[in-house]
Amino acid sequence: MNCVIYGEEKMLMEQKLAALKKQYHIQEEDMNMMTYWCQETSISEMIEDALTPPFFTEYKMIIMKNPLFLTTQKQKDVSEEDIQMLMDYLSKDNPTTIFVIYHDQKNFDERKKIVKKLRKDLRFIEVGKLDAHQLFKTTHQAIKKRGCEIDDDALELLLSRMPNDLLEISQEVNKLCLYSQHITRETIDVMVAKQVEENVFELTKAILNKEMGKSIQIYKDLMMNNEEPIKLIVLIANSLRLLYQVKLLDRKGYNDQEIAKMLSLNPYRLKYVRQDGKDYDIQELLQKLDELSQLDVNIKTGKIDRFRGLELFLIRIGGQ
Repeated sequence: MNCVIYGEEKMLMEQKLAALKKQYHIQEEDMNMMTYWCQETSISEMIEDALTPPFFTEYKMIIMKNPLFLTTQKQKDVSEEDIQMLMDYLSKDNPTTIFVIYHDQKNFDERKKIVKKLRKDLRFIEVGKLDAHQLFKTTHQAIKKRGCEIDDDALELLLSRMPNDLLEISQEVNKLCLYSQHITRETIDVMVAKQVEENVFELTKAILNKEMGKSIQIYKDLMMNNEEPIKLIVLIANSLRLLYQVKLLDRKGYNDQEIAKMLSLNPYRLKYVRQDGKDYDIQELLQKLDELSQLDVNIKTGKIDRFRGLELFLIRIGGQ
């Protein structure tokens, strides 16, 4: 049996692979499973291994990882002969070898002959990211399974601070459950670090609310973490642009799910952006973007020091 396991959610991909191993009674200690990386082992060696009968078991498994030659990227050490050899092997079903092409991305080049051939001959198992509802439910179940509980608003805050990656979320859940059996918003604030983008969003809100003292304090905190002013200007601009885009799409009648997808935005992050941006005027957002753009030009042309320039911008905006 030959198949392709691919996608962007590594934890679920590993679960699919584990299920396949269980189905065919594949165990590493039986020495009938080999994992090969395409950058380290030739395709001819993999196929030679695949053609070798299993050792004292009914099945063996060959896992090919990181097959860049199937993507838009180039892989110099894979020749046309290698590709033809692989196509020839995979066109027939080897009754004793489970051959798995394992790729943790979704960037196959569908124009390539071999990809078209694999699509025709092999079983493709796509593992996608969980949507917001599934992510909430899965994380809640993982916490409950560890004998802990979490408030709904705390779970939303946790997911807003994490990437849509089950492995990273699982590691964070383990840490939280060691800290407390009842996880609250306060627990999340103590234990889960804010991403720099979240701090910058707080700074952006303070700018728009003309809270000069708060703006300067957040700015100084970011400077203590060695953040570059130019990077902060870009991130503030991104936050303003995000507020603008959400308000604009909202006016056009798009729902939260559609907006999150269009902007590649964490749905839980979108909830906070929508709440925080409801009182801001679109023209005001555009004006602040123009002022930041001018500041960026002044810094890059040497008219003003980057640290002094951003600090004066915050003081001037806060005093308007």
